[in-house]
Amino acid sequence: MAILKLIQIFSAWKKAKILKKRLKAYNFGEITWKSSTGSTNEDLMLKAQTEENHLSVVIADHQTAGKGRGQRQWISERGSALLMSVLFEVDIVSDLISLYSMKLSISVVRALEEFGFSQIKIKWPNDLVTLHQGEPHKLAGILAQSTIKGSQATVVVGLGLNISLANLRGFLPNIRVSALSELGHPPDVIDVAESILREVFLTDIDAESLLTDYAKYSHTLGTNVKIEVGDERFEGFADRITQTGSLIVKLENGDEREISVGEIIHLR
Repeated sequence: MAILKLIQIFSAWKKAKILKKRLKAYNFGEITWKSSTGSTNEDLMLKAQTEENHLSVVIADHQTAGKGRGQRQWISERGSALLMSVLFEVDIVSDLISLYSMKLSISVVRALEEFGFSQIKIKWPNDLVTLHQGEPHKLAGILAQSTIKGSQATVVVGLGLNISLANLRGFLPNIRVSALSELGHPPDVIDVAESILREVFLTDIDAESLLTDYAKYSHTLGTNVKIEVGDERFEGFADRITQTGSLIVKLENGDEREISVGEIIHLR
């Protein structure tokens, strides 16, 4: 058991070393790769309490307490997914915190396009999906967390990207899920991490350009949707995204609703 643990630690350390070398030309903070952790988001949120760590990165082969939206558990088998979080130090006077999760989702789609996965779309707010028989299947989830002190904020954005399907459908029988291995030959996890982080560094945080790119990759915009907000249910046309990441839905009577939190179902 001790030998196995040593091999796993060395493997994670080696992957971090390779990734740091490849990204040396970019101004990233500390890059850490762990064999196992509770949550990469929580690791960075804790780290941010003691020092500034702009563009620091934590990646894990396995998470024991990963979370998705609404405090849902994020499930993945060891070595089957890219589990990564990036920390941004933000001036909230000029930057909108919500743009950073949008920035990461766009960066992931662009990076995967480089590997030939051109069919991936963004389902509002920031899930990445691929279509199977006309139905969106979840490929990745993105979750942002933040803390604010005065005019400064720490924003940590986490990604869980399914690379290999493994036994995921057995764990989640009632959820439509997918993985890169179903779409083609899955690339090496280090290559995927490198490509995504490079896109993160190069993608401008400008709100107008992000909203344009988001609309380009969106699976939700331009479709009829059913919205579930608490106990309320209604249908409408997904028209646009605001700078705060809210979804504007046009109702049949011509009214508009701004949705910041809720579940959406795409109607055929």
